[in-house]
Amino acid sequence: MKKLFKSTAMAVLAALTVGTSMSALAHKVGIVDMQTIYAQVPQTAAIEKTLQSEFAERRQELEKLQGDIRFETEKFQREGTVMSDEQKQELRAKIQGMQKQLMEKGRPLEQEIKRRQNQELGKLQQTIVAAIQEVAKEGDFDEVKVKDGTIYFNPSEVTDLSEDVIDAVSKK
Repeated sequence: MKKLFKSTAMAVLAALTVGTSMSALAHKVGIVDMQTIYAQVPQTAAIEKTLQSEFAERRQELEKLQGDIRFETEKFQREGTVMSDEQKQELRAKIQGMQKQLMEKGRPLEQEIKRRQNQELGKLQQTIVAAIQEVAKEGDFDEVKVKDGTIYFNPSEVTDLSEDVIDAVSKK
């Protein structure tokens, strides 16, 4: 009788353990492709458009300066053989001065553009993360992973939530 009781108790304990581990295996995982999300949400294009208009005037100024440098360089190449040494020296100095001016204006502008871009993309990232959390909660997912950081996933076992996230972010 004791033997029967022990074996029954062991069987119940084993069944509970297997039941617990089976429920632990029923882990619902989703995956998101951040590159696809950033590429397809309308906010990315809006950020790009905003930054282009914000820095358009300064970019045009630099493009004009680049055009002037190109023109003067071509002029030097075309007419250098007929120029006096003094004229060559003056033109070289003019080109070097314009190149220095381009670098002095170009670097700060590039840094400012990157800073603003990071600022705007940071805001968008917060919106995307909130949308991922919202979609995951609605779909009762236990975990959501980023596709770029995942070496392998079984598409039949893992749900790609990217399109749902794109839809959720696009509505905001």
